[in-house]
Amino acid sequence: MLSVKTTENLAGVTVSGTYWDLNALYDALTNVIGEEESYPEFEACRIRVLGLCYDIRHAYQGDRNRGKIEYGDEVFSFEYLWPEMVFIYGVLDEFVRLSSGSLCYLRQEGAERLFYHPETKDELLDRLPDDIAFVCYFRNLIINALQRTIDEKRFKKIHRALEDRYSYTLMKRYYNNFCTQWVDIQNVKYLKRAPEKRKTYLATISEKILFDNSDYDALEDGVYEFARVCGVPYYEIELTDIQYPDEIEW
Repeated sequence: MLSVKTTENLAGVTVSGTYWDLNALYDALTNVIGEEESYPEFEACRIRVLGLCYDIRHAYQGDRNRGKIEYGDEVFSFEYLWPEMVFIYGVLDEFVRLSSGSLCYLRQEGAERLFYHPETKDELLDRLPDDIAFVCYFRNLIINALQRTIDEKRFKKIHRALEDRYSYTLMKRYYNNFCTQWVDIQNVKYLKRAPEKRKTYLATISEKILFDNSDYDALEDGVYEFARVCGVPYYEIELTDIQYPDEIEW
């Protein structure tokens, strides 16, 4: 069974499942987020989700952690940083919305040209409702893990604001043309916190990723301007002062 659980030192989550669980998650995610430039305003976010897919694929191929045998199937797992996973939770909501409606890349004229075999488009479209359901299930696993990790009052505040479109306490973020460099900043800041302080800080980080804030707006302005001057896509800009640790004590 697919599961998402917080790691011992609260650095992130452990995603685990059988070969079939993880392979199904990989297929569902890649179908829901679409092909390259399927949703141009969300290309930066799509690339970030592909980073998760990379780890999922290597996990079920046996390149990460191997666990016990469960109902006759071996369990595979990998770790993923908490701020990154909060972002994944938020942005997958956007991709579910896009793939569920008329803007879905598979419903666009000429979509069959995206694939080597034109019939692949119809096969992906046919299974899309199941893939959307599986992605929603995965999102539920993430938010349930967050609920078990942070303070109950902070979680209720976050969850209430996510459910209430007209909340004035926290304004829900939308991720079109989102500068994913913001996620790197939150990852590094979070890892610098001592494990005993991460529970409280994770709630703060989650709010910074899931909701609008002025610090992000300042970063976005700077990244957009630098990308304009350099003549490159904004999501290709790398922040030189961001340094991940060589090793993470999960």
